[in-house]
Amino acid sequence: MRKDFLVDPYQILEARAAGAGGVLLIARMLTESTLAALLDAALDQKLFVLLETFDELDVETSVRLLETRGVLGRGAGQVRQGAQVLLGVNCRDLASLQVVPGRLEQMVDMLPRELPRVAESGLVDADDAARLAAVGYDFALVGSALMSGAHPRELAARMLAAGRTARRNVRTGSG
Repeated sequence: MRKDFLVDPYQILEARAAGAGGVLLIARMLTESTLAALLDAALDQKLFVLLETFDELDVETSVRLLETRGVLGRGAGQVRQGAQVLLGVNCRDLASLQVVPGRLEQMVDMLPRELPRVAESGLVDADDAARLAAVGYDFALVGSALMSGAHPRELAARMLAAGRTARRNVRTGSG
């Protein structure tokens, strides 16, 4: 995945040429027209998109763009076959770079259930993974936790197990 500050559709072509399977698009830092152009370019190149949001306005803008492109229901055009979009919430304040406690939980219900939902930033242990899986996130970005821990492989295994158990418990109504 090209995890970069993408601002021009040409960067999407560069990502594809370099062998990337997907791109990160940060809704907050782009105008709606630029975000639309980047999203179109990524979908045309058959790249998966992690569409990152920070607040309700970002989510509303992102959902509207996905609907008009046929990625979500109510689309005006033909549904794009094979479109792979994940919708993420970053709980890090962009100005201070501090994690905002509770943001992920507050925003999960704003995200459409038709798309995989990604919790970004602020997860440090297996309890965090379980808590966020239980409230409805499908995936989580945990790079900082893994890079700062003494035993990243074991931490990753614990986080995966806790998240999977929490999701299974939600589906079965147990635990």
